[in-house]
Amino acid sequence: MIKSMTAYGRGQAPAGEGSWIVEIRTVNSRFLDPHLRLPSGLIGLEDRVKKYLGERLTRGRINLSVSASGAAEASPRLVLNHPLVREYRRVLEELKQELGVEADPGLAPFLANRDLILMEETAPDLEVIWAALEPALALALNEAETMRRAEGAALAQDLSERLARVEELFKRAAARSPEIVENYRQRLKERLNKLMELPEVDPQRLALEVAVIADKCDVTEEAVRAMSHLEQLRAFLRAAEPVGRKLDFLIQELNREANTMGSKSPDADASQVIVEIKTELERIREQVQNIE
Repeated sequence: MIKSMTAYGRGQAPAGEGSWIVEIRTVNSRFLDPHLRLPSGLIGLEDRVKKYLGERLTRGRINLSVSASGAAEASPRLVLNHPLVREYRRVLEELKQELGVEADPGLAPFLANRDLILMEETAPDLEVIWAALEPALALALNEAETMRRAEGAALAQDLSERLARVEELFKRAAARSPEIVENYRQRLKERLNKLMELPEVDPQRLALEVAVIADKCDVTEEAVRAMSHLEQLRAFLRAAEPVGRKLDFLIQELNREANTMGSKSPDADASQVIVEIKTELERIREQVQNIE
């Protein structure tokens, strides 16, 4: 069954004293186009996440964000700036000697100095992080896949109904050919009678002219190809693999057949049918753009 490219998924998995939260939003695109928003400590996993997405999805713009809830990320380590501490100690001793006091000013004034205590970033263990992150990513993708399949089923139903309508219109357009030829024969006969001022036109000459226009108006070949394209479209709607590009190609081919039939049908009623075909095909094309 076909799948839509529009979906949303969310997954959450425990990690340390917190959890990882993954959110995925997908929309239509001609190719697989992942856009990731990861915490700074997870940048090293970007290629692995993209590969993971590519194993599950084939087309669509994917907006993926990862966030931490609680203490999922490793906390920075606080360390003393030892050279600065030693300088503070030296100055403090000098100050006590200068003032002749033994009082201890306490640690508060020193701790207020941001240069005294430094934050040391610890290198994250990417393998440990991936082991905790992958389940959240899988949950988000599973939820998105469920939504893509559900919308794909709705699209398949709508497209099936529209294809039935297009098939009916193509058959109507093809059925107009004999009527067009007969109408042309009558008009040609009346015109020749009037021009030649004869009671009756030469039957052989009239037959030759009608045969020429009948050949020009014959849309049998286009109608047969259109029916074949429609059958292929229906088969693709039942396929398990991604078929969005194939559907798009066949819609273009159907438009080509409709244009050819329109150029061969110098008749107002037939032209109206062709307009209806192209209008319906455009609606189908818009739907197909969202199929993986």
